[in-house]
Amino acid sequence: MTDAEPFTEQEKENMIEMLTDTLHALVNEKIENPKWKEKLERIGFKINLELPSVGVIHLDLEKGGKYDIGRGPISNPIIEIKAPLENFFNFSSRQMSTFSAIFLGKLKIKGKRHLLTLLDVGNVLRIIPESQL
Repeated sequence: MTDAEPFTEQEKENMIEMLTDTLHALVNEKIENPKWKEKLERIGFKINLELPSVGVIHLDLEKGGKYDIGRGPISNPIIEIKAPLENFFNFSSRQMSTFSAIFLGKLKIKGKRHLLTLLDVGNVLRIIPESQL
């Protein structure tokens, strides 16, 4: 490992795997929740998530809840999110507010910045609050 590369290949692989597993869990949580399953009938989007110095994965969510998560960027994403793994996990676990994530730059967002789109994407990428389960 050199000074220019902060992570070993194994560490990068582990981080990508953790992020991929987390995204699967977040989307499946929505599919299994009746209220969210209904919402998923109406929303769909393509996003890229980049972990600096690690890599990119994508989420392609189709209306109805069918989805694909994979390594590498997807073409024509509506949003690209760039953040360290820790910031993404803090956001997805609701330890970081949407305000902090977006407006204080904890998650760098590029692409369609329409408020409703950001809310749809943000809500899919966050755990369902216990009060709504």
